[in-house]
Amino acid sequence: MARARENVNSHNTVRMRRGFKPGIAFFLTLLIVLYLAVLLWNYLTKKHISIYEVNTSEISDDSPLYAYALRNEEIITTDDEGYINYYIPEGSRVGKGDIVYTLDSDDSLRSVLDTIKSSSTDSADVSTIREYIETFYNTYDLAEHSQISDFHFQISNLLMEQSRSNLYKDLKKLLKSRSITTEYRKFKAPKSGVISYYTDGYESLKQNDIDDEIIAKSGTTDRIQVASDGKVTSGESAYKLVTSNEWSLIVPLDDDYYDTLKDLDTVRVTIAKDNISFNASVEHYDKKGTHFAKLTTSRYMERYINDRFLRIEFALRSAKGLKIPNSSILEKEYYEVPSEYCVSDNGKMTVIKRVFDEGGNEDVENIDLSSYYQEDDKYYVRDDRLSSGDVLLAGGSSTYELSKTITQEGVYSVNEGFCRFKPVEVLYQNKEYSIVSDTTRDGLSVFDHIVVDPSELNDDDFID
Repeated sequence: MARARENVNSHNTVRMRRGFKPGIAFFLTLLIVLYLAVLLWNYLTKKHISIYEVNTSEISDDSPLYAYALRNEEIITTDDEGYINYYIPEGSRVGKGDIVYTLDSDDSLRSVLDTIKSSSTDSADVSTIREYIETFYNTYDLAEHSQISDFHFQISNLLMEQSRSNLYKDLKKLLKSRSITTEYRKFKAPKSGVISYYTDGYESLKQNDIDDEIIAKSGTTDRIQVASDGKVTSGESAYKLVTSNEWSLIVPLDDDYYDTLKDLDTVRVTIAKDNISFNASVEHYDKKGTHFAKLTTSRYMERYINDRFLRIEFALRSAKGLKIPNSSILEKEYYEVPSEYCVSDNGKMTVIKRVFDEGGNEDVENIDLSSYYQEDDKYYVRDDRLSSGDVLLAGGSSTYELSKTITQEGVYSVNEGFCRFKPVEVLYQNKEYSIVSDTTRDGLSVFDHIVVDPSELNDDDFID
């Protein structure tokens, strides 16, 4: 019985649970969690201000266009047969009556001319020839076999150019000194102009002949070199003569380009192949439902004498300056003030405002303007201490009441942590960015920091 009672007692024992007693570790953990929760809430509910660093950049949205080169050209044909030798280099200007080429029946002049060209080549000329060879070596394309004949022609033309001033005279002297007797016929230029030894089949086209179909052939046009220094027959093309410095580029325009160009008398044109730019006069006309522009200039005709189609760009949709996001631009009102009411003092521009004390006594307040700029004889000023109806004072009893305002675009600069309005002059703008001038007074500079979206900010707001 005693053992049974002992077992019963052992099974009826109840253990009491101890109450929860938070320690220091618990409170520290709770504080950390609460702190993080507050930080997260502030982060999620606070409006974040994005900052942009201003840098110099260039925006160009010009689409390249293909243009037809229209010149006053005339192909001169041979009047006889024989072996032809030239005395005027490619791209050189020739006068009426100057000897351009000779014909001989047995090709005996060639070796004499080669001797003259070789003897007139000095170290500087050799250096130039080496540059031609190096350029050809670095750019040669195995798929373009025509480059070989072009390269040969360029070298031959270079040698001719180095001795061009006296080549024909030197020929006669050498023939006489060596008692060489050979018969040849000389042929003179019928008029003055610039020599080209390439044809492409478009020489006879006039402005009215050029349409979209012609422009579409820009990638399929072949040049034919006529200066072969070989045997020719009567009636073959001997050379081409361009008789005027004035030439034109005929270019089709879409509606956007036409709207941009239609009111312009001149436009800046850039040739894409070598980035050469020049001003050209603009003439518009329509053909088969397409807008065309005729861009005329008297510059660089010789440079592009052998180009029939040129890829061009207009400097109308591009600008270089300080690049900023469009979203950063806001507008502020500036008061117009005659120049005599603005005083420059120690590098600051100041206006004198009439004020009254509590007793109604008149007094003045000198205000150093936070922002201003000048156009002609007017200043445009803004400052939080100025408002419409304020009276400014000048020398003597002259007064001016602030009333007339203009709207000025600008951005909020936060270089010092506070929002400070800086005016901007937009030079060009696309959908995302603007190029603004870097010479605007009190305007932006490289590496300034500006607010990307200032829509909910005000002057002097602090950006942390």
